[in-house]
Amino acid sequence: MSSLRLYLPLLLAILLGFFLRLHKLESAPLRGDEAFSVLYWADLPVSESLTQIAQGEPHTPLVYLVARVWRHIVGGIDSVFSLRMLSALGNLLGVSAMYALGGRLTGMSSLGLVAAWMFALHPFEIWHSQEFRNYGYWAGMSVTTLWLGLRLIERGGRLDWVLYAIAACFTTLTIYTEPFSLIALACFAIIERRGDPRFLRRLLLLQASIGLLLVIGFALIQVLPGFATSYPGLVQAFSPADYLMRFVPVLVLGTTIPFDMSAVGLATSLAVAFAGFILFRSCRRQFRFVALAALMPLLLLGLVSSHYNLFHPRYVLSAAPAFILALVLGCFGLAARLKRFIPLRPGALGLLLLAPWLVLALATLQAHYNDPAFRRAPAWDELGRFLNARVEDRDLVIQLSVDPAFGYYYQAAAPEMALPVHSAQPVDEIEAELERLRGSYDSVYVVAREQAGWANAGAVEAWMKDQLQAVLLTDTSGLPVRQYMDWTIRQQFDRELASFGDAVALLGHELTPYPLPTGELLLWIYWKPLARTEHSLKSFVHVYGDVNPATGSALWSQDDQYPQEGRLDTKRWNAGRVYRDVYYLPAGDLTDGEYQISVGWYDPASGARLALAGGSDAYALDSVQIAAASGAEG
Repeated sequence: MSSLRLYLPLLLAILLGFFLRLHKLESAPLRGDEAFSVLYWADLPVSESLTQIAQGEPHTPLVYLVARVWRHIVGGIDSVFSLRMLSALGNLLGVSAMYALGGRLTGMSSLGLVAAWMFALHPFEIWHSQEFRNYGYWAGMSVTTLWLGLRLIERGGRLDWVLYAIAACFTTLTIYTEPFSLIALACFAIIERRGDPRFLRRLLLLQASIGLLLVIGFALIQVLPGFATSYPGLVQAFSPADYLMRFVPVLVLGTTIPFDMSAVGLATSLAVAFAGFILFRSCRRQFRFVALAALMPLLLLGLVSSHYNLFHPRYVLSAAPAFILALVLGCFGLAARLKRFIPLRPGALGLLLLAPWLVLALATLQAHYNDPAFRRAPAWDELGRFLNARVEDRDLVIQLSVDPAFGYYYQAAAPEMALPVHSAQPVDEIEAELERLRGSYDSVYVVAREQAGWANAGAVEAWMKDQLQAVLLTDTSGLPVRQYMDWTIRQQFDRELASFGDAVALLGHELTPYPLPTGELLLWIYWKPLARTEHSLKSFVHVYGDVNPATGSALWSQDDQYPQEGRLDTKRWNAGRVYRDVYYLPAGDLTDGEYQISVGWYDPASGARLALAGGSDAYALDSVQIAAASGAEG
């Protein structure tokens, strides 16, 4: 019974952490780096990853092996949920490791339990545990290694050496910034075991051996091909002010803080500094461990970032447990000092002092799960579904963002390519490539947007608008989709379906049978001018159904326009040519049921319509069935 009472709170913390890491695990689409990991770490043989991929990105060889092994365990790359479970489970190790680390450092399992609950709830840990990258499981293993290292320093038994060596080797070979934490532990060991040179020699030799493995891998994979000297880093450069305004709040609370970051950053940094001061006054040994584990990775990353643009909190995620410990030990140390003034037990008062962190963490988690402002990736999954249902073999898809996530979700048979290839690709080179491709496909889809700040942004769209007809303009939750076709109609028509007066003949049409993501029905109509007219005429497309309560008539939607939206004028067009008009019929107000689509022509000055041969002034073109799930295909 006593064992159950002791371990039940830890078990509940683990279960809570497990639930939070699985909650909405697959709801967010893959982001670019994550999709890159899926396609080029997990889905390629390790030999190909190391020879073709690793030479062009700053990751250790082990991550390719881990991703590939996990891909075989889960049976492929089709399930985002299964892929992300690697990070979720690996990160979950940190909950129990925090319990052990806090208990060993303080000698009080209750403080270790508080630290474990904070790790289970930590928004930054949860964020990284819900993506298929190495950061999530690295963070769980890193705190485990930290605990085993502290245990080794205190006990030094044979099993302690073996366990620490295994954990430190795996963790170090997982990411190039883990040695920052190894150095912090070595510094602590030098202080704590300064009277035991034999122990220190063994520890430093072990760490040097592990570091040598990392250096060898780095030299073979990144240095020899020249990548290490040419890689500039892909995030921001070193900024001392960001230590306080970004790093500390992110490592304490996460990246989805739904408040003003300047205020939260300053307040969080002051709170951590005050907690550190209390810890310094309470226990120098604990202070040294926490300060080294928290600050050494940040300082060393700053040093590296003075040469490479790598100044981002995720690269020092291993420091987050130390910041948790700083808050726990500082708050409970302050509670012990305040017990003579406040009539509460120190434990209850310590938890009360930690309550602001809990409130902010819950608000940050809520934003992570539900706030669109913190969406981790564009809607690549929606874009993929739309294109997969629409694109045909003879089409070409150009994605502007050069984002690997598009390649994961796009599965249609039509070829796809990224253009511009990079931010510095000359505009004339882009235009030459588009000219080369012209005429090789029935249509070209241009999707997404270029990366922000690219000098050649807009070059593809400008060329398309100048040379081709836009036959589809929509977007999927913010990702634009544009389809272009040649102005010249190659399609053959057997006969004229209807003639409106002696001015224009209807040859055919194509109707998208479900609303676009933006809520319209897309209709293409093919016309053939028969003669020029005295006045500029407009065409109309009307959608009729049962009586519309809003208007009291059967008309539900319509789109009226001059030919090709004013590009042509019926007073000057050339008879005999075939052209295409594109209509967008708003469908947001259409209720379930069947609707009829009628087309015709009229003089907007007088309102007079052109008559058909039988005397009617509108032609029944098609019908469409609207159902609640009709937009699912799109």
